[in-house]
Amino acid sequence: MRKLLRNRVVTLLAASALFTGGSVTLGATNAAAADWTFKKSAVSSDGGFTIAAYISGTYAGVVVWNADPSGSIPGDAFQVVDVYADGWGMEASMIHPTTGRVATTRGHSAVYYSPWNSGNLAEGTDVYLQLCAVQGTSADCSLAYGGHA
Repeated sequence: MRKLLRNRVVTLLAASALFTGGSVTLGATNAAAADWTFKKSAVSSDGGFTIAAYISGTYAGVVVWNADPSGSIPGDAFQVVDVYADGWGMEASMIHPTTGRVATTRGHSAVYYSPWNSGNLAEGTDVYLQLCAVQGTSADCSLAYGGHA
């Protein structure tokens, strides 16, 4: 019985060491990459929301979903803004209900506001956007976050 218990303890310790070693290794490879984080705002009553991008805790840009028209701002539209001159741009893509709609700051120096990307959607349609920090062929992206038209 003691031998069985000792074998289980040894197995548990070995597995723990492998898991910890793997976690440290994974963390080390990610440490070399840019430290991007993304934060979604609450969804407003009209369905609008934002996703903000931060690099190492510094605000770098945002995508704005505007569900309803307001003055010169179209409805069912999104825009990205790059505010941090770090060599990275902002690019947002509509993930749902349609794909292929993109707003980007690629090729422009910060501070830059992309044109609004708009298209008519049925009122109340679920909308999902994804924001990416882009540099050349590299991209670090948020989850797809949603609001509605």
